[in-house]
Amino acid sequence: MGEAALSTFIAALFSMMNPIGNVGIFVGMTADRGAVEAQKIAWKCALACAVTLLVVIWTGGLLLKFFGITVDELRAAGGIIVMLIGLQMLFNKSGHKTSDIEADDAKTRESIAVVPLAIPIVAGPGTIATVLVAAERHPGLMARVDISVAAILLCILTGVLFAYSKPVAGWLGESGMAVVTRIMGMVLVAIAMGMLTSGLVGLIPVLAG
Repeated sequence: MGEAALSTFIAALFSMMNPIGNVGIFVGMTADRGAVEAQKIAWKCALACAVTLLVVIWTGGLLLKFFGITVDELRAAGGIIVMLIGLQMLFNKSGHKTSDIEADDAKTRESIAVVPLAIPIVAGPGTIATVLVAAERHPGLMARVDISVAAILLCILTGVLFAYSKPVAGWLGESGMAVVTRIMGMVLVAIAMGMLTSGLVGLIPVLAG
C-alpha cells in the first residue's frame, strides 16, 4: 500500500471515527460514573473497536463474495454513506451521533463500552465501510497489515482521548469540539467524493471518457 493511499485511508478513518468530537458524547455517557470506571470503559471501547475493525479487514471480503457485492459497488455505496455522515458533521447535525433513545438505553446498561460507544458511535457503518473499501481495494497481505496497524493505532488514540475525556473536553469546550467535528466533516465529504467517483467509473466505464 503506497504512502499516499495509506495517508488518505488514515485521514478518512480518523475523520470517521472522530475521537476528538466524540469526547463530548463519552463525557455525557459516563458523567455518573467514577474516574476509574470511566477509564476502564474507555479502554474496553477501544478494544471493541479494534476487534471489530480487524474482523472487517480480514474477513469482510468473504461477506461481500457471499452477497455477490463487487468492490466498485462497495466504493460507490460507501462513498454515499461517508458523504451523508460527513455532511451531518460539517453542519454539526446530531444525526451522526447516538440517538436520544440510545443515550437513554445506555444509562440503564451496566456496561456501555461495546454498545453503544464502540458500536455504533465510533465503529459505526461509515467507519466499517471506510475500512472495508480500503481492504478490498488493497487486498495484498502487507497492505492489509498496514491497514490493520493504522486501525489499531487510531483505536489506541481513541482510548487515550476517552480515558482523559474530561480534561480534553474542558480544554476544547463545546465550541472547540464543534470546530473539530466540522473540519472532520469537510475532510470526509472530500474523501467520499473520491470513493463515489471511483466506484461509479468502475461500474460505468464510459464515465471515464
